[in-house]
Amino acid sequence: MHIVLWIVLGLVFLYLLTSFLIANGIAMSLRRPLTMTPAMFGVSYENVSFYSRIDNVLLKGWYIPAGTDKTIIAMPGGKQTREDRSTKMLELCVDLAKQGYNVLVFERRGCGESQAAKFSCRSILGRDFSGAIDYVRKRNGKEESIILLGVSIGASAAISSARENNDIKAVICDSCFTSIPEMTKRVLANAFKPFVIFKPGSVVMGRLFFGLDKESAVDKVPHIKCPIFFINGSEDTSVPPYDAYSLLNASNNSLDKIWIADGAGHSQSYMTYPEEYVEKIVQFLSARL
Repeated sequence: MHIVLWIVLGLVFLYLLTSFLIANGIAMSLRRPLTMTPAMFGVSYENVSFYSRIDNVLLKGWYIPAGTDKTIIAMPGGKQTREDRSTKMLELCVDLAKQGYNVLVFERRGCGESQAAKFSCRSILGRDFSGAIDYVRKRNGKEESIILLGVSIGASAAISSARENNDIKAVICDSCFTSIPEMTKRVLANAFKPFVIFKPGSVVMGRLFFGLDKESAVDKVPHIKCPIFFINGSEDTSVPPYDAYSLLNASNNSLDKIWIADGAGHSQSYMTYPEEYVEKIVQFLSARL
């Protein structure tokens, strides 16, 4: 009987430890060097730094001025730097600046040159966007029209921040997953299908130790007042188009718009259709600002 009990306790311990390590791996920092700057595309820029709201994590980014009263704040996905070669985030920001939008693109906590957050706050990324909003307001004034643009986990962070900031004019939501538990399941399945058994434990550990939000994007979009432009690749297997439609339905805002980029994979809509991507964003914003 005692042996059976010890075996059960051992299995429980191993399950919890593995779940903790998975959650830690998802939330942990990743440093990547910058290899490019906006100047390489013929535009002027500034290296800027500011603090996240509430927990004051030092964040680093580029500010590309366009001389207008409209600013797009952009966060890349994954653990990428502000240039993000996997999606060409830098080129996208340059293209948007050339369309007459000031652009602030920055790295989330723990990535690139941005400071790592304390252990219990690694996953609270909405604060990073909110800190960027505070920086732009202080720099350009309270009347500045601010748009949030996020890719993948950056899109989820944009949704979190937009819920807390009612003065945001619009959100560009590229490849945003509806549910944190469901996305955790997909990540584990892509790594090794049997790992899916650790989904419940990993989510709980993320919430207990790393500040993972109990609410998912699909829970938050109904509370966002500004219009949202949902973008998704038709061939995205990490975040399928179904997620974008689910978010659109949950938002239920007549000013929202959706674009499913034919043939594009995860976060690859701009890479696949760069001119159309920028054109659709400009059209969306022009009709709503």
